[in-house]
Amino acid sequence: MSEAGVWDRLAGRYDSFVRLFDASYDQVRERLARDLPTGGRVLEIAAGTGQFTAALAIEADQLLATDISPEMVGRLRERVREAQLQDVDCAVMSAYDLDAPDETFDGVFCANALHVMDDPARALSEFRRVLRPGGVLVAPTFLHGVDSFRRALSRTLSLVSPFVAHTRFDLASLEESVASAGFEVVVAQRLPGLFPLGYVVAKPLVESQEQAPKKIEEDAP
Repeated sequence: MSEAGVWDRLAGRYDSFVRLFDASYDQVRERLARDLPTGGRVLEIAAGTGQFTAALAIEADQLLATDISPEMVGRLRERVREAQLQDVDCAVMSAYDLDAPDETFDGVFCANALHVMDDPARALSEFRRVLRPGGVLVAPTFLHGVDSFRRALSRTLSLVSPFVAHTRFDLASLEESVASAGFEVVVAQRLPGLFPLGYVVAKPLVESQEQAPKKIEEDAP
């Protein structure tokens, strides 16, 4: 089954599933005002049913919230309408083939998706392509590879639920993946949860730019 098909089947139960793993979501929302550019155009990838969309809309002048699943986007549009969010558009879009010109957005936000993607490197390359120079990527990602317990739990979930982690990141390997796609990682922090959340903020490198020292913060309370 295609990625879109998997998430289409899950759309009706998605909010219930998310509540099992959302221990750090409020911390992520609080950090957006600090880490995203003030105003400007922001692209949300893998928006699902809109767990972060309202918080992003507060920070952005224009927000494009996207998901690969048409069923998810339908529920997302309903939530945006009910919340009367302004300057928010919703669209079906694949992270592997973003329907946007180069250097379109001031910010890209992708929450809890890189680990379930078949090809996260391809998605990260697209994120970099559509970010303007000086733009910001915020990519909170569940860490299924931090220890043997989480790896075993992740394998079990992959067998009994639609949540299949194709990449079991720890914080270091998540940072490495983002950096390998042409980003400078400026924040890398582990937030608590049944699966810890790797909260990563990064900026696209320009040609011949040397990476500045990374700001690393481990294990937030």
